[in-house]
Amino acid sequence: MVARIIKHILNFLALLLVLPAWVMVVLEKKLGLGIRVYLFWAQFLAQVPGILGSFLRRAFYWLVLPQVSWNCEIGFGTFFSRPWGIIEKGVYIGPYCIIGQAILREGSLIASRVSIPSGRRQHRRDPTGKILPAEHGSFETIEIGPHAWIGEGAIVMAKIGARATVAAGAVVTRPVPDDCVVGGNPAHILRRKTFKA
Repeated sequence: MVARIIKHILNFLALLLVLPAWVMVVLEKKLGLGIRVYLFWAQFLAQVPGILGSFLRRAFYWLVLPQVSWNCEIGFGTFFSRPWGIIEKGVYIGPYCIIGQAILREGSLIASRVSIPSGRRQHRRDPTGKILPAEHGSFETIEIGPHAWIGEGAIVMAKIGARATVAAGAVVTRPVPDDCVVGGNPAHILRRKTFKA
């Protein structure tokens, strides 16, 4: 009981500390100035160490993103590269992850150094072959299913099903079905699991 009260107080204090950052991000959005201010604060807060950083990151994303549970962990060095995402209850995101537009379902575990870009088509080429800036690309929302586990250093560019496991270092370019283990580059199904209810 006392631990819950202390946690609520710390969450409230973290909200107060990140409130100026949130106000700047809201103004940037209302004025149509892009996401540079958002990225400054996301990257700055990613570098705050220890428990303080954990509380500040969670509070910032709770204010900025559409839905963030207070029962989640966002590791040191981790940030969302776009101001859109959903983090459900019990989600763990390890250190040094870069996440684009993503829905992280309940209980999903994201190991360290995982990249979840916003799909496979963020940069396009013009008719002469030059690479166009990201604003000309196509951003997708990547969903990580409930209780899925994404291994160290994986790159995920497609939906991951419920209770699926992505091996360390895998590169996921196609949707992964529920209850599968995938690995490799490009990732392929290594085996299917059966879980008892």
